[in-house]
Amino acid sequence: MFCIAAFIVLAIISIFSARYRKLAVKAWSCTARRVTLRPCDTSFKEETKNKLLSHVAKRTPRLVKTADIGIEIASFVLVILTIWSIIVVLEAGLNLFVWGTCAPSNASSCSLSSESCSINTVDKNLWQLTAEGKPLDWFVNQANNLGNTISNIPTRLQTWDATKYLPQNATYFYKFDKSKSTALEVIDPGCIVCQHLFKNIQSSGFAKKYNLTYIAYPIKNPEIAGKYKFANSYTVTQYLEAIKLNPLANQKNPADWQILERIYTWNDTNGTSYQIKINTMMDNLQTKALLLGWLKNIGYNAVQLKQIETDANSQKVADIIKQNQNIVNNNIKTVKIPTLIFTGRQHNGLVSTGDLK
Repeated sequence: MFCIAAFIVLAIISIFSARYRKLAVKAWSCTARRVTLRPCDTSFKEETKNKLLSHVAKRTPRLVKTADIGIEIASFVLVILTIWSIIVVLEAGLNLFVWGTCAPSNASSCSLSSESCSINTVDKNLWQLTAEGKPLDWFVNQANNLGNTISNIPTRLQTWDATKYLPQNATYFYKFDKSKSTALEVIDPGCIVCQHLFKNIQSSGFAKKYNLTYIAYPIKNPEIAGKYKFANSYTVTQYLEAIKLNPLANQKNPADWQILERIYTWNDTNGTSYQIKINTMMDNLQTKALLLGWLKNIGYNAVQLKQIETDANSQKVADIIKQNQNIVNNNIKTVKIPTLIFTGRQHNGLVSTGDLK
């Protein structure tokens, strides 16, 4: 272990100082022998250790033996940490390639990935599982996560066709045009990054070049069953699906798209974004009242509004949302919201205006 540890240290130091490069070469020779199960060059090992121990011997000779043991322990720890670091870096790089983030369980925590609202999962860390007497479970979870990443490499390499992932009753920002390609976005009404993407789509003219449709995917709260990352996202999604079941004729843009546009781009009289109000200032009933008020303004009459309200709370809409969640989780397999599929690629996270043009 000492030769390997010495090589690691000397390799790093020699980057900045040429005087250590000859020693680094010797250390590498010793390391190469060790990893091929051959004995290390004892002259290098003893020479290097003696230099280190000589400083101890000059000051406190009685601690030489202790220092010798300490060097061996430190060498072992350094090698283990280095191997562990290499594994972590390689795994993070693989995750970045496959998922677009170095941390699939919490995509937004990775500074190397694009801005997004992550579909979080809860994985207990090693210390928590050790405290529960299940340390091996951590290694099993890590192995399963790595296996899942490796098995999804083909999805990263495939050519993506948005038409294969369309939801029920798909609506398009503008009237469907057979001459245009289809683009599909996965959004959460409460996600601020989805708001940014919507504005980028508007400013880039993206919706005029593609048949743009969407899947509304309220992100679940992984720590509280039945709850969502953004409190009223599921309610908004219920109404979006109910509106699709009750389309309003003679509209330039479908009513559900008009609702999304108001959520993402409109402000109240105080200048507060309606998305922020829905996420943080309104309860469930207030959110429903806001949506119904908007729908009335768009052109729905009282009978139609009642039907939308009934459908929004129906099992039919609940099943549609569940099917859409299944498409996102098991077919698209994204961990980042928003996700946009167009030109044969899956774009995870925020897409810039320049990339949309």
